[in-house]
Amino acid sequence: MPNIKTNTGIIWDYEVKGEGKDVFFIHGWGVDMRIWNQQAKYFSRNYRVIRVSLPGHGETTFKEATLECMAEDIFSILKSLNAVPVTVIGSSLGGLVALKLHSIAPDLFEKIVFVGALPKFTASEDFPFGLDVARIRKLNGQLAGNYPSIINIFFRSLFTDKERQSRRFHWLQRFRRDIALPQMEALSKYLAILETEDLRDELKKIVVPVQFINGREDTICSPKALEYLKGFLPSASYVYFDDCGHFPFLSKPYEFNEVLEKFIKSGKDGDGSRSE
Repeated sequence: MPNIKTNTGIIWDYEVKGEGKDVFFIHGWGVDMRIWNQQAKYFSRNYRVIRVSLPGHGETTFKEATLECMAEDIFSILKSLNAVPVTVIGSSLGGLVALKLHSIAPDLFEKIVFVGALPKFTASEDFPFGLDVARIRKLNGQLAGNYPSIINIFFRSLFTDKERQSRRFHWLQRFRRDIALPQMEALSKYLAILETEDLRDELKKIVVPVQFINGREDTICSPKALEYLKGFLPSASYVYFDDCGHFPFLSKPYEFNEVLEKFIKSGKDGDGSRSE
């Protein structure tokens, strides 16, 4: 896969596949761009699919950088590929990266999709739907212990019992064994970002069509959290997958791809659909 060195000194691993309208996928914490394999295969038939591995994940080198620095790097990569406008799909932490990218380059976007992603991941007095800060700090502390086991336990926790019993989940477990783990230092820094970032004001500024796609049993991004976000973006599309946790695009890739493609093909205001 090609790579590019940006002004931060990070060497980014990325992939471009297919031709047509640009769609850009950003993965979340603890995985890399290969988590989007099913989407890259499907959408590259009719679109130009672009995906990167975040610093310290996959083959991308790690250098401590702020969320804004990473977004600026990604902006420079997309500009070098003439990817304007582009539909951006962000999973979990990738949603925060997408929001920060929007803050520095709103004209880059055609549409934006958040998958199990929030503008703020930790709970506070005015946002009781996020994660307990103590839980994030505990996970961060556990990384220095039995690192591989902690990552595997955390990954399993993001799926429902029903998902973990499926053939697809067993395939995912085998697939993950062949992938190098992210760098521990990178994961620790990203947990700090998840703990402190609050981009709710940026969410209000989005004027392009927005879609939220979530598993109904997602423990990171709950339906209650999305109900709260409707106050920020009432015109957005909100789609839920039943019996599904944090990764609907892994557990139900065919259904997920159909929902996403329908949104990409929809008019300026999206399709406005809501699956409650």
